[in-house]
Amino acid sequence: MTRPRIFFSSLFLILASLVLLPGCQRQDAEPAAEKAVVTPASSPDNAPHTPKATAIPKPGKIHGKVIDIIEAAGYTYIRIDTGSDKLWAAGPSTAFNKGDMVAFDTGMPMKDFHSKSLDRTFNLLYFVDAFDTDTGPAQPRMPEPHSKVESSPQSSPIANISKANGGQTIAEIISGKDALADKPVKVRGKVVKFTAAVLGKNWIHIKDSSTGADLTVTTDANANNGDIVLIEGKLGRNKDFGYGYLYDVIVEDAKVTVE
Repeated sequence: MTRPRIFFSSLFLILASLVLLPGCQRQDAEPAAEKAVVTPASSPDNAPHTPKATAIPKPGKIHGKVIDIIEAAGYTYIRIDTGSDKLWAAGPSTAFNKGDMVAFDTGMPMKDFHSKSLDRTFNLLYFVDAFDTDTGPAQPRMPEPHSKVESSPQSSPIANISKANGGQTIAEIISGKDALADKPVKVRGKVVKFTAAVLGKNWIHIKDSSTGADLTVTTDANANNGDIVLIEGKLGRNKDFGYGYLYDVIVEDAKVTVE
């Protein structure tokens, strides 16, 4: 009776081992399967992150390389290559070279814009107040240096320019500049020079019959060389725009009436 009992005991142990062995295998396999679910090798959320070489352009800005430049009527027209498109923009007269990197706002797109000065139609043209470069804001060309009015070379007065009613002549403005500083003035003259879109303003030089000196005016209005205009604005004194551009007297933010 001893041998059968030993046999059945051994058989029981073998069967128990067979039952328990798969369970042990599952316990060892489950952590590996769980790890595969949590951190799959193909998961985009867990992929290595590589910083981009350049910053993402700001919304509303176009960036590109200058590939063409046209100067006309106080404006600089530039064509840029963005890498995916070629676009035109026009802004204040600014010195650029082909290959320069620039950026500008997209706030004023003009479709089928026709430039009279260039006799050319642009399918799309962006008008901008200023350009940016990779070194900072681009500096517009300054108007021609005028230094101090009384020391500038004087040519002949313009004949037959009558004094404005209730206003002053250029000679009276220069001689009475201290009393007239920061006060409204009214003067009639002939446009001898017009420069558009420099430092956000148009610049007019006028002359009259009272003196050979000219008077500088800033305005949002337009004028043509040879126009007779009535200027109304505030007289500025000793205005220094930097780079040696000092105006002893200047009429600022003027209303301009072409007569």
